[in-house]
Amino acid sequence: MLGRFTLLYTALFVAYSLVNRYDVWLTLPPASIHQWRQADGAAIAWNYGQNPDFFQPRINNLFTAADPHAVGEWPGLYWLAAWIKRIPGAPDYPLRWIGWLLLYAGGWAFGWMVMQWIRKPMVSALGAITILSAPVLSYYGPSSLPDAPAFCAVLLLMACLMRAHQRQSLAWLGAATLAAMLAISLKISSAILPLALMVTWWHGKLRRHWANLPLWNSYWPIAAQLVLISAILLLRIWIHQYNTQHGTGYFLSSTRPVWLYDGHFILETMRMTARQVAPYFLSIGFFAGALAGVWAYVRAWKKQSFFWKYVPVWSLAGSTVYFLLWFRMFREHDYYSLCLLILPTLMWLFALLHWPEWWNGALGRSAIWWLCGLGLMHSHVVMSGRLRTTGPNYLPITAFLEEQTRQGLGLPNDARWLCPDDPSPNTHLLALRGYGWTAYNFGHQIPADTIRFYQQKHQLSHLALRDSTRYDSVYRAFFPKPIKGVRGWYFYGWKE
Repeated sequence: MLGRFTLLYTALFVAYSLVNRYDVWLTLPPASIHQWRQADGAAIAWNYGQNPDFFQPRINNLFTAADPHAVGEWPGLYWLAAWIKRIPGAPDYPLRWIGWLLLYAGGWAFGWMVMQWIRKPMVSALGAITILSAPVLSYYGPSSLPDAPAFCAVLLLMACLMRAHQRQSLAWLGAATLAAMLAISLKISSAILPLALMVTWWHGKLRRHWANLPLWNSYWPIAAQLVLISAILLLRIWIHQYNTQHGTGYFLSSTRPVWLYDGHFILETMRMTARQVAPYFLSIGFFAGALAGVWAYVRAWKKQSFFWKYVPVWSLAGSTVYFLLWFRMFREHDYYSLCLLILPTLMWLFALLHWPEWWNGALGRSAIWWLCGLGLMHSHVVMSGRLRTTGPNYLPITAFLEEQTRQGLGLPNDARWLCPDDPSPNTHLLALRGYGWTAYNFGHQIPADTIRFYQQKHQLSHLALRDSTRYDSVYRAFFPKPIKGVRGWYFYGWKE
């Protein structure tokens, strides 16, 4: 039966990938919505290709100290992508493929949990694909951001804990701990579910609820929590010390709590969140399924098991605290909502696990097909639209230069670039496969004194423009040597 589920799930996942145009997305550099943040992760992966030392992650922006060393989360996926790139015939952007495979693994883990309960391979597979149809997961899954991989690790955590409960197995508890470590180290906000599980376990421990369950009644859960907390604290300390040592700061790494803003800003942020984040959060099918789970959960709350009674409550509390702490970021950053998928996921899982008799009927089987189909349609519309997204703040995919193209232009490997058209830290620099500074560092109007200072102190040597009309007298004085351009780039060198 498990083999049949895996076969059905794999077939549906292939269909899901085709519906979302992953045949195109998996070949692209950082592109479309939030290209800025995608380029940050891709820059670390590219730099690992130049220097594979795991403990020396770098980006392309040189900041004020001309030091590119910076990191914001556990860089394991970026390091892995760099090693994959060394394999002959490897894809140009392995991070997308890693994310795609983790999507498969996370969805399979969710479907496996359903299978353990209702023993219906097709319903389990359709339920898993419905989770994956959430547009925020479809889009950021095969990308360079750590948010979707972190959520997939949370799904693996849930499956490992279920197996540990079934077998009262210490080994599976260890696997769950590793999955939690991966999720939280990739994205600290992924701690919502692990914290909810910890609080629920302690609650049950104080009430002696685990007396008949040897694993949960032992001290091993405490050991697992201590290992998890210690590992995450050590990682955060290393990240802080690493960035401090090099005088760099990773981007948007602090909270933006709601209490820092006035009423007008708060209302405006709520409107922007409703308009720019909510439509891309859950698919229609996922939303309907989660809503059914909420209705069933509230209706039968008093009759539920200890786990189902309290874990969703604490997850709701954690999600609320997270939203309030990172409130400002929800104005434009839909990927900040990825960790909030955990609550609708729990509700959808509840609907599938607690209504097995309903899914056995013709109406239930028809409903699960409809929910999955609606989810895929919603995801397809969003993904197709984002594939067409262009604008003045987006660098076209054709502008990302291959190494041979760069060498053909005679651009030196040690060039230090100024990219004044780029408001992001890394996008243009990554496209040029080089190091330097952007408008993120100086603003769009860069005075002559600043250019002179960086040429003298930090060896600023080249100018890269996307708009040649910006080549004014100030830039001409410092970069008088035109270099042959390509793919919409205009290059200028410093006089010898």
